[in-house]
Amino acid sequence: MKHLVIYSAVRIGIFLVALVALLLIGFDWVLGAVFATGIAFALSVIFLGGMRQRAAESLQRRIAKPTPDADTAHEDAQIAAQTDSE
Repeated sequence: MKHLVIYSAVRIGIFLVALVALLLIGFDWVLGAVFATGIAFALSVIFLGGMRQRAAESLQRRIAKPTPDADTAHEDAQIAAQTDSE
């Protein structure tokens, strides 16, 4: 999950830097935000491929293997008892 947070922070940072640069040049804030989004997208596709891959793998591992909460064992035992009694 750490990789996803870092990747998201870097992408937001790229967007903010592009937005500030465009606003300093004299763009309207709406048009600047639209162009900054495109610039951030393009730069992240070109330069952040490895970081994006690590974030995706981290998220996939988390989804594939959820951490059980305190009630999971109790619920599993109840289900197993109901299945055995039928």
